[in-house]
Parts: sequence; C-alpha cells; structure tokens
Amino acid sequence: MINLDEYTHKYWGILSHHAYRLTGSILDAEDITQETMLRVVEMGPALENIEDHHEWLHIAATEAAMGMMCKPIEADAFELPDLVQTTGAGADADSRPVGGGDGWPGATLDFLFPLQYMTPEQRALVVLRDGFEDGDRVAAAALHVTIQEVFDIAREAESVRAAARKRWGSTVPFVPLAADKKTERVFDRFIEVFRMKDAVLLQQIIWKNAEMVLETERTSGQDFVAKELSSLSKGMGSRLKFDSVWLNGCRGVLISDRRGRNPEWTRMALALVLCNEREVRALKWYLDAHILRKIRVDESASE
Repeated sequence: MINLDEYTHKYWGILSHHAYRLTGSILDAEDITQETMLRVVEMGPALENIEDHHEWLHIAATEAAMGMMCKPIEADAFELPDLVQTTGAGADADSRPVGGGDGWPGATLDFLFPLQYMTPEQRALVVLRDGFEDGDRVAAAALHVTIQEVFDIAREAESVRAAARKRWGSTVPFVPLAADKKTERVFDRFIEVFRMKDAVLLQQIIWKNAEMVLETERTSGQDFVAKELSSLSKGMGSRLKFDSVWLNGCRGVLISDRRGRNPEWTRMALALVLCNEREVRALKWYLDAHILRKIRVDESASE
C-alpha cells in the first residue's frame, strides 16, 4: 500500500516546478499540482499498478496544465514569467529553486521567455523534451498525439522560438548568463542610482530601448522607464534595505522597509533586473505580491 503522505512529500516540489515551467505562473503551478495530487487520491489502490510514477505524474500534471495555460502572447508584446528564486546565474542543469528540495532543472529565463509565445501544445512539448530523455514519447502520451504530430509541433515551436529571439534577443538574454564582474557593477550602480531617486542618473544607466513591466503595466523606452523608476523610488520612503537575489538565473533585488512601529523589515517590492556589462535592458517589478513571500535572504547579513 502506497503511503499518500510520503508520496505527496516526495513529488510535490518536483511537480510544482514542472507546472511552473509549463505555465510561467506560480499560482497556476500550485493549482496544477493540487489537481494532480487529487487525481492520485482518486486512483486509490490502482496507483500501485503504475510502473513509472515519475513519468505518469508528469503526464498527469501536463494534462491538467493544458486547460490552464494562457493563449500565446503576440510577438510584439513584452512579458516576463513569475519570478522564482534560484541559487545563481546561468542555465545550470542542476539548478534548484531555493528551499524547494528536489526540483526540475532549467527554470531559467533564457529557457522560459520564448515559451510564452507558444501554444500550450508547443510549450508542453518543449518542457517535456527538456525534462525526459525520451521526451517525444512522453509528450505524445501527454498530448494524446502521434509521434509524427509531435515532430510537427516541435518544428512549429522552434519557429516561434526563433521569432522571439529575433524580436527580443537584444532585450532579454537568450543564452545562459554568467556572474561576471562587469554585469555585477552595472547592477550595483543601478541599485545605487535607484536609491538616489534621480531620473536623470537612471537614464544614463538604462538602455534606450529598455522595457519594464510594473505588475501588469508595461513601460517602454529609456526616458519613460527612468521616470517611472524615479517616481517608484520616491514613493517607497527613505529607510530601505536592498538584498541581492538570483531570480530565474538573473540578478534581482528584494526591497524592504523598516516601518515605525514594526521592528521587522516589511517587504515592499521585488525586481528582476536584466543587465549586461554596459546597461540595464529590462526589468520586472512586483509590489506586495504573493511572490514576495517566496523569496529568502540571509537575515544575518542584513543591515
């Protein structure tokens, strides 16, 4: 008899990470994982007849995700997935979400970004191909299609990826990032200037075609992004703390505020900062979102 508590503990984190890769949404990933585990309960004693539980669960989670995946966004639209905390830069195949235990490798931005331009079928195929040595067969089972249809979907997915790279490759990294000193200096300078609340100084470090998503609002262009950031920083107050974190293999910052009667730091915002060795190219900001609660920092090293 399978112990459901142990079974859930073993697979919950793995399925959550898989569902996140499929959808780019933390909330949707949680719903998909719950739905998959409900299916496990409904299986009852028949669960013991499954030969490969790892594969079966990923197929079940993919089937559950198909109804939750959003339609692909347009080629000229700019968006970034929900942020998850990673341990460092790049697309290391052993990357794990911080605190997540065993996870699904490759929740990095260079992998996830093109997926949002794909149909659910294309997205599922790319994720399953990346996660299984025999990914075509697993994808065929999850999508209920033939192997030939899998090949057709794969060609379409690669075409979409190439188009996304051509359109956004100068804004978002399509190759693994490294923790190099030049990019680190740009990131540190950005945080320094943000704290100064000066739009002119911000303009000097932001690329002319920069993109920024503030919750659901998109801002484009060097001047507009700088003004938006300046206004944002002025509204945050003066007693701020900045903790550098890695988000989807890219540099990010958690911003906190010490409030008058509250002895604890209150989290205010989280930002993914995409920069190269010269300037900041794109950002995504969250204010008071559910995502803030999932980011961990070393409090012993805080100010």
